[in-house]
Amino acid sequence: MQNPDYSISTPENVDLHLELAGLGNRILAGLVDQTICVVLIVIMGLAAWGVFTLVSMGSMPSHVKSIAYGFIIMVLIFGSFIIHFGFHMFFEGTWQGQTPGKRVAHIRVIEQNGQPVTWPAVIIRNLVRVIDTGVVLVGVLSIIIDAKERRFGDLAAGTVVVRERSSDLLTSSKDDVNLENIKAIDADMLDIGRISPQEYEILVSFLKRRQTMAKKQRPIVAAKLMNHFQEKLSDNSQKNAEEYLEGLYQAYRTRALT
Repeated sequence: MQNPDYSISTPENVDLHLELAGLGNRILAGLVDQTICVVLIVIMGLAAWGVFTLVSMGSMPSHVKSIAYGFIIMVLIFGSFIIHFGFHMFFEGTWQGQTPGKRVAHIRVIEQNGQPVTWPAVIIRNLVRVIDTGVVLVGVLSIIIDAKERRFGDLAAGTVVVRERSSDLLTSSKDDVNLENIKAIDADMLDIGRISPQEYEILVSFLKRRQTMAKKQRPIVAAKLMNHFQEKLSDNSQKNAEEYLEGLYQAYRTRALT
């Protein structure tokens, strides 16, 4: 854990700095997720015990009861396996790299290039979880040793776990725009939800750092960012680049709060 800061240079020439999740947050997330899994397995076990009792009290022939018992045990074992492996895969794949535990700990799995985690990466990192958690917590040692705090599942899948940062913008320059008074762009015809959390972080990073950029670089980066978002949102409107990005920021924030 030599360096808590994870830097990504985006195609838009914006340096995105993310904070690595840290061992403590990952352990917290793991404990929450594991508790949920245990509760689910216990509930399933109680349900199986109830069915088991009903079968034993029935008037079925003994050989039919034996088949039923075997089927119940098979379902219980298979269900436990699905919960143990499928829980993390399902949530990380559908919640863009988060599980209930990761959401509580405010951390997220992303690709090493800063993009949202993909299903193949989710599957790989969770299949390797058997090694990370089963061999004397070798995954913890890997997180401690690796500079990017990756367990073996992350190394195999090409992922990192980062901390979720507050999306509030801190504007310290008097020349900067008061974002609270910016009107959001007319987003009725735009699918703002297509903007990923990582792309939103890039947008925030630019708006926070634009005052420190060189005068020649700032409009170029703003134009590249606007072109990227307009292409993704299929938006052909003609606006000033920075005003467009400011309005896009407010539109995203408005959508997130509704």
